[in-house]
Amino acid sequence: MKKIIFISFFLFFSAVFLYAVNPSEITLAIQGSGSQNFVDGFKLALTVEAKAAGYQITDNASSAKYNIKFTVEYDRTEEKSKFIVSLIKVEDSSVIVSMEYFFADEEEMMLYAQLVFFLLISNLPEDVKGAPEDNTWRDKWLYLNVSFDYSIMFLGVNDIRLRGGIGMWNSNNDDIVGPIDNKFSLMPGIGLGLEFQFLDFMSIEPRADLSIEELVKGHVMYTALFSAAVKFPLKFLKYVVIEPYGVAAYPIRFPKDLEIFHYYPKLIFGAGIQVAMKAGKSGALFFDVSYMFINLGDTKMWNQFAIYPKDLYNQPEDIRFDHSILGFKIGYKFGFFNRKR
Repeated sequence: MKKIIFISFFLFFSAVFLYAVNPSEITLAIQGSGSQNFVDGFKLALTVEAKAAGYQITDNASSAKYNIKFTVEYDRTEEKSKFIVSLIKVEDSSVIVSMEYFFADEEEMMLYAQLVFFLLISNLPEDVKGAPEDNTWRDKWLYLNVSFDYSIMFLGVNDIRLRGGIGMWNSNNDDIVGPIDNKFSLMPGIGLGLEFQFLDFMSIEPRADLSIEELVKGHVMYTALFSAAVKFPLKFLKYVVIEPYGVAAYPIRFPKDLEIFHYYPKLIFGAGIQVAMKAGKSGALFFDVSYMFINLGDTKMWNQFAIYPKDLYNQPEDIRFDHSILGFKIGYKFGFFNRKR
């Protein structure tokens, strides 16, 4: 799961990278040394990223404007391989930026290729990025954002009434016990939000999200989630805005005749972080991760066996769960009305 999230995050950066700089007439050389297997693999990965972003690649370092040089070596202290990479201006051999990290295997190393390239190129001097760019995209009074959402609902059994702490039971026969497992449900959906940036470091976003779920087979439910988030834009990168936030939400589930919850919390609280990258003159592509948690044992689901057939596991009538939601969003935000800084 961690690797899937990691890869998705980096793919997002790659997808929007073309909007970050103007690569026209910039030629790059990529040179590596060290363990040949690692060198060949990482050089190929960096080359693919550079070409996808529109840069010219040459094997002749003297004819390039900038050179990406890296080494791969084994660090006996850390007992891991160490990757050291620098962005060098060929004209005077000055090092613009240099970084290093450790990795355990080739797969882990390749996961970093996209982010490494992004971080290197984001340090190019302004005079090589083309004409001066309008950077007011991150200082708008209002943003309209639309997104594709993909959330995961987790329900962890938390009910002391269960027989042995794990099972439903029959009131007429204590020996009849049916163990019950934790549950989860995938919740794809769409979202729409309005973000008001009333301060340079703070904004408020009312939002509506609609998702679909099938927690129990044959019970397709829709959840409309109306939320309000307080966000804190961090603008230390020119082409990227990072916004941690806290959020409160009010859920409405329908249709009611298929509702399997005896009690569903009226308010949900959580936190998240959104990473937005400039895409176009006044907008940005964004990736959002959030986590919402409901109080322990606060969600109650009907015991279906207490309804039919009643002669099976009819106790307890409802089952209590810890309830949380892990949410992912990817979308675009449109900016309106420049703020004066």
